[in-house]
Amino acid sequence: MRPSMDQRIWGWLGALAAAWFAIWMLFVPQYLPTYFAWDVHPRAAQIFIGAGYIFRTAFFLNVAFEANWLRLRWIVWGNLAFTGTLLVATYWHLDQFNFDILHQTPLGHIWIVLYILEPVAMIFLIPPGILRAVAPVTGGPLNRWFRKFLIAVTAVLLMNGLLILANPGFAAKRWPWELNELDSRIVAAWFLGWSIWAGTMALARDWDEIRRAAQLFILCGTVLIVASVLNLDAFIPGKNTLSGFIGGLVVLTAGMAAGYVYQERRRPAPYA
Repeated sequence: MRPSMDQRIWGWLGALAAAWFAIWMLFVPQYLPTYFAWDVHPRAAQIFIGAGYIFRTAFFLNVAFEANWLRLRWIVWGNLAFTGTLLVATYWHLDQFNFDILHQTPLGHIWIVLYILEPVAMIFLIPPGILRAVAPVTGGPLNRWFRKFLIAVTAVLLMNGLLILANPGFAAKRWPWELNELDSRIVAAWFLGWSIWAGTMALARDWDEIRRAAQLFILCGTVLIVASVLNLDAFIPGKNTLSGFIGGLVVLTAGMAAGYVYQERRRPAPYA
């Protein structure tokens, strides 16, 4: 069975947009002030957002290729949190976006259209009843300690996401890079999105429902770690929160990887 044409279109368009944003943020940031939807800064924010869009590229490719919505439904509530946070940040700071098509870029308009159409399209792609359907037991139940880890991840990411969304000025005192209000609220989308994704994972009854989610979490954490380490000069020098930020990423990524390995070894039957 293959995904529907509409689902594949949604997945491929999302992946192309995310890859475009990732390349832009990570490799050609000099063009961001003039040609992107807004002037993303400082460099550390560009690195975080660019690394996050590498994850989003893989996220949408998974949508484009996965036909079984029982293995996709973990994306729903977290994706609404992610896109909703981006829209809140956007409308909160509309005066900082580039809307002058003749002299700047059309991306301010395109950005808003993308993040309104993306969640709306997803809602209408969800098969009726799939969110309440009972998944077949193919991967085995979640280990109770792995479930507790996912709950802890939910709480930690929710705490940080709400902080930089609601009060970036206070958060800046303990953050490893400069937090301006717009970019900190954009960054909050990844924290809040993954908080809800992790919470959804913790509610799953079968490992195969969230196996891909675990892989994408590991990818996201690894890319953030590598991108941060390769660009240490973009962070505030001598600030202990940098080691805490990278250390936290390592702990969360390693914890998810350990849970993934354990669940795979305890699998009752080969993954289909």
